[in-house]
Amino acid sequence: MQYLKEKTILITGITDEGSLAMSIARQVREEGGTVICSGLGRTAHHSGLSDRARDFLDKTYEAFETTVKKELGDDTLTFPLDVTLDGSIQDFCDALKAKGISLNGFLHSIAMDKTIKAGVVIKSILDVTKDEFFGAMDVSAYSLVSLTRGLIHSDLLKKNSSILALSYLGAEKVAYHPYKNIGVAKAALERIVVELAHELGTSHQIKVNAIRFSPYTGSKAGSAIQGLAEAVEFCDKHSPLGNAQPEDLAYESAYLLRSEGRVTGEIRNVDGGYHIRG
Repeated sequence: MQYLKEKTILITGITDEGSLAMSIARQVREEGGTVICSGLGRTAHHSGLSDRARDFLDKTYEAFETTVKKELGDDTLTFPLDVTLDGSIQDFCDALKAKGISLNGFLHSIAMDKTIKAGVVIKSILDVTKDEFFGAMDVSAYSLVSLTRGLIHSDLLKKNSSILALSYLGAEKVAYHPYKNIGVAKAALERIVVELAHELGTSHQIKVNAIRFSPYTGSKAGSAIQGLAEAVEFCDKHSPLGNAQPEDLAYESAYLLRSEGRVTGEIRNVDGGYHIRG
């Protein structure tokens, strides 16, 4: 069904073809929606970068853009966006306006935690530095506020728009695998979702929700988390319906991104029922 026909949805957080954000983007298109995508890349507001940092940003954006064009089509618009920089957010909004684009919603699928490194034991909370803590908070939680504010102040989010954030059970509970610092950031993200749902519902009739998905190793981001592969096996065995799959997340996400309905402030679990376990 074309539930998202004539709707334009911003998808953030695609890093590779296995990204959960990519699954959601495909479903939005399947339901008739137009997708535009933003990815981390070098902008005019990145100053004093080392050669290594410049190379990282350029290669990250190149990989993002190549993946989007390959999986979603050459006609899919892509934009560089660093959500930690207000200037980058404003430039992104200006670029949308210049192309006459307004949005019916967006997916927040952005997270970062420098205490998580592939093959390295995740730091205990006591060992997390202030910079690591606030870095994770800035990218993984506060960016929902800063990006939403930028889009609203630029009059780019239409009335009855929908905002959806991706979270994880580790925001509420000590997860089967180490999640620690990023779990704290995801808890903040979920609290922001609830506050924005109240504020934006009242002021703009905009819905804001979040989904917690099953442990997933099909993306570069997931594969970097220590113990996640074992968690996938454990949760698949102990979930009433087995682990949810990316397409399950995509279906629920597309539903919550529709303009119709009055579902807001929800933290949905799409995890095969694992969250009901004691």
